[in-house]
Amino acid sequence: MKHIIYYFSGTGNSMRTAVRIAEKIGGAELVSVRCNPEEISAESADVIGFVCPVYEWDMPGTMKEFVGKLKVNPNAYIFMIATYVAIHGKTFETMDKLLSAKKARLNYGVALRCVASQCIAYPPFPPEKLMIPYMEKNIDRISRELSARKNRAYPAMGWLTRTLYPRLMTPYMAIEQEYDKGFYTDERCIGCETCVKVCPTQNITMQNRTPVWNHRCHGCNACVAYCPTKAVQFKKPEAYRQAKGLIPKLLRLPEKRKRYHNPFVKAADLTVDRLEIGP
Repeated sequence: MKHIIYYFSGTGNSMRTAVRIAEKIGGAELVSVRCNPEEISAESADVIGFVCPVYEWDMPGTMKEFVGKLKVNPNAYIFMIATYVAIHGKTFETMDKLLSAKKARLNYGVALRCVASQCIAYPPFPPEKLMIPYMEKNIDRISRELSARKNRAYPAMGWLTRTLYPRLMTPYMAIEQEYDKGFYTDERCIGCETCVKVCPTQNITMQNRTPVWNHRCHGCNACVAYCPTKAVQFKKPEAYRQAKGLIPKLLRLPEKRKRYHNPFVKAADLTVDRLEIGP
């Protein structure tokens, strides 16, 4: 049987989940959504998985675009795991609509709590020493259910979240392309290109050995978390200074703030876009 798992990962939580799931279900091909979906079809796959974080109470835009162009086997067993910390929002509903357009369905959907890694807005939480073992334990449980091809209805968007979404999230999606205007590097930058290599949207290029952000950013913070010298800095972009609400007020990156990434995932792991995982 052919197993294939597509993933979007910035600071490693979703990649770690995809790797562990692949190991536990008898192996799988892991494919980053940085790949061209037309070149890695799932038409012949018997088991198809999707793993991604929740951003602004939804799937990352790059993941949406990828799945929209991907060819799938409508008769396959299809699962989705969304890594999040508090609100999964309409993530699963978005995926379900994309699959329905391909005459496929989501057989299994689950939200997996992990350490929140948006270090530009807040320190990582809950504490790693508590959350990492909890996350690993839940991955094992999910893997057993997937191995048994269990059907599990995905968690729907709650009525309160649905009511608040237009007011709390839609305004920031409208200015998302302005977010990465806050990134810059200080004198500690050594031109190693780690930020370029780990970016899940391929948003960063180098000019004169200096990173340049090109406005296709989802705010995953991979460039911040994996910078070996902590040279990547952030200042609040003008568009966010003018925006109202709590989120713009939170955006800052104190020097002492911990730059979290999943402890099992190194920068080098995120640079490999296709990987065959054995059982």
